[in-house]
Amino acid sequence: MKAIELIMLSLEENSEYVSNAIKGLSRDELAWSPKPHSNSIAFLLWHLARVEDLWINRILLAGKEIYEADNWYKKFGTLAHDSGFGYDVKKLKAWHVPGLELIKKYAAAVRQKTIAYLKSLNEKALDEPRDFGWRKGTTGSALSHLITEVGEHSGQIGYIKGMMKGIEPPPPH
Repeated sequence: MKAIELIMLSLEENSEYVSNAIKGLSRDELAWSPKPHSNSIAFLLWHLARVEDLWINRILLAGKEIYEADNWYKKFGTLAHDSGFGYDVKKLKAWHVPGLELIKKYAAAVRQKTIAYLKSLNEKALDEPRDFGWRKGTTGSALSHLITEVGEHSGQIGYIKGMMKGIEPPPPH
């Protein structure tokens, strides 16, 4: 398996994990957070898509995030560059919980662009040097960070669901 295939597989598996974790959750369950300073599942779903959009479209493709370019921010009622990064308790409390279908549509649009980008790469492109502004790296290190962050937030979603509903059997393989 080539590195780019592994990256796509990792993102696909995370998406399946998240889809199973949120299956059947009510709007109240999606909006629930364990503490006032904690994220809800809905917030994490939105943030996951925002992070992927930022890393792929703004950082790696050096363009506009589709959140801004396609006016998703208006549908979500946020600022164009809002990603949830650095939210304090006040901002978390003020964040409007959107409908799950809106989050899913935005995430699907982001993923479609991500897959197209990944398919356009060759293995050598992963070693291309990049300057992220706050540190230097490569295309591959940026994608590694994206996979790590997606996995981190996917795990948080599962953990929050477990806090609400207890242990559930894993989905069949």
